[in-house]
Amino acid sequence: MICARCKSMNVRRSSWKKNEDHMNHLLYAPYRCRDCKHRFFKFSGPFKLPVAATLGLLAGVGFLVTIYLLSKPDLTIASPHIAHEIKPSRTLILEKAKRGKADDQYAAGLMYMPGGEFPINYKEALKWFDLAAKQGHAGAEFNLGLLYRNGRGVLQDFTAAAQWIEKAAHKGYPEAQYQLGTFYKTGEGIQRDLTQAYVWYNLASAQGYEPGISGRDNVANLMNAAEVLKAQTLSRNFKLTPSNHGEDKTLPKDF
Repeated sequence: MICARCKSMNVRRSSWKKNEDHMNHLLYAPYRCRDCKHRFFKFSGPFKLPVAATLGLLAGVGFLVTIYLLSKPDLTIASPHIAHEIKPSRTLILEKAKRGKADDQYAAGLMYMPGGEFPINYKEALKWFDLAAKQGHAGAEFNLGLLYRNGRGVLQDFTAAAQWIEKAAHKGYPEAQYQLGTFYKTGEGIQRDLTQAYVWYNLASAQGYEPGISGRDNVANLMNAAEVLKAQTLSRNFKLTPSNHGEDKTLPKDF
């Protein structure tokens, strides 16, 4: 150690004076030059090693954190999520629907139903189902009928509901066959006819639609034997209305 005043190396460690608050100088220690008697403070030797170790540890931790962050995907430049942003796949479906193909219009309608990709919008769903149904799409006819029956996106109209659902039922849509059976059983939107109710329940159950079984059995309890026999004969002679569309018969969730 060299004295800053006389440049002598004859320096020794000094002691703290009574009037010096050495607690505020934990990193420093007093020294005195034997030649010029100059007293000064220098960085304390015993503190050098722990301070250096601490700084080294902090540098190491900083290095590891930097490596970790660099290995993660860069989230800082990603665009913030926008709730109403339309995914490319959804945009594509709508663009295809606008070209007029019934299957695409039906798919667009489902997008606005419960469980679809867009927020629920029954009016939009009605618009697309109506376009597809007018081209004879059974799935669209059925869903359009449900919207009329439940009065969602349109004024409730049991007659219109029964008409659209009947179109889908004649194409072999089991859910529509079951619903048409219920219309005939209750007389909503159509003239009450237990024989026809049995026929449509029976046709739905024959396709494995479980509610059709209980519907058929319940309505059979309201009929005599001759009426049941007639209904069974009508069921056997039923002929499907041809459909040119490969409909997705999946029901909308929570509809």
